[in-house]
Amino acid sequence: MIKTSRNKHKTRKGEHAISKHKDRPKQVRMFSPYVSEDAIKRVCQTLRSGYIGEGPVVEEFEEEFKKAIGVPYALAVTNCTTAIHLALAMAGVGPGDEVITSAQTMMATSHAILAHYAKPVFADIQFLSGNINPLDIDHRINKKTKAVLVIHWAGYPCDLDEIHAVASRNNLPVIEDAAHALGAKYKGKAIGSLSPYTCFSFQAIKHITTGDGGMLCVIRGADYQQAKRRRWYGIDRKQRKPSILGEPIWDVTDMGYKYHMNDIAASMGVEHLKKLESILKRRSQIVKKYRQVLECMSGITLFEDKEDRKSANLFFTLHVDNREDFARMMRSKGIEVSVVHLRIDTNKIFGPLRRDLPVLAKFTESHISLPLHNLLLDEDVECVLQCIKEGW
Repeated sequence: MIKTSRNKHKTRKGEHAISKHKDRPKQVRMFSPYVSEDAIKRVCQTLRSGYIGEGPVVEEFEEEFKKAIGVPYALAVTNCTTAIHLALAMAGVGPGDEVITSAQTMMATSHAILAHYAKPVFADIQFLSGNINPLDIDHRINKKTKAVLVIHWAGYPCDLDEIHAVASRNNLPVIEDAAHALGAKYKGKAIGSLSPYTCFSFQAIKHITTGDGGMLCVIRGADYQQAKRRRWYGIDRKQRKPSILGEPIWDVTDMGYKYHMNDIAASMGVEHLKKLESILKRRSQIVKKYRQVLECMSGITLFEDKEDRKSANLFFTLHVDNREDFARMMRSKGIEVSVVHLRIDTNKIFGPLRRDLPVLAKFTESHISLPLHNLLLDEDVECVLQCIKEGW
């Protein structure tokens, strides 16, 4: 038997991987979930506490979220989709109704509408933001319309003043799908504090994650109380009456669901929320570097960046000429790029493909997003930019 020393091939951390794969291109991931050590410790504490359902940590997360974002009421739920579904229910959306929205989003946004047996009516978008065009909403409103549901694409706020004006003229509530927009601001005010209902996401790749989760923010106290009941089967826990038989006596007055967050997820949320400002700052630094280098580059069109709003920078989306060639080149060099979401109205569940959305059609042909996450190193950003400079 030949004996070998275990220390013979010992290398510095990361050295072995570099030497073994020296001929491979550097791998730069499109997304990378961020889970802090503090969050891991807090989850372990919760697991050992014996209380893992909806309890004090959920309440703590809601309170801290209100302070951090600057919203009057916040309700933690299982995910952003259930937050949207709950908001639509509270807006009175039901069978046969219509909701004006955008097709440039994740399927979940309009699935929440379909879940109420209502119809999503797609308005066109803006080419340089990916957001709904307020000028294309009014003519789509009719007697069946019950709400306007907008999406802040990539974390860049919609034209909310114009959207609210249209909605107000027609006595319609505005619901914001802010899955991309945690920490974004519009004219100095936090997204979440401007419309009757705003829905956030804590899915794996979002600014902060709870594994999966969401938050419904409302601005009226009565809406908050109703949402709190409907989050858990329509039951008002504070009004329950004790029983010697163990099961409390309820008096359910609202249709409700099982949408509450648990303390395990909330434990991650509490700890990650403490790091939100640094997370947003790092994303802003990366975007600034991207914009500085790419703004004058041929074959690339950057999105707008108005001074009256602050993006949450979940994605860095841009338009490129010859998109498939661009994506093929980037991937050949180890750089992940993605459209993230393509227009959802191509799916049969939403009926025939709409032909009256010309800007969306143009947008769909050229948009793509570059890597953007908090584990992205400066050298990764330089690698991405260098690959683009080399052309496609």
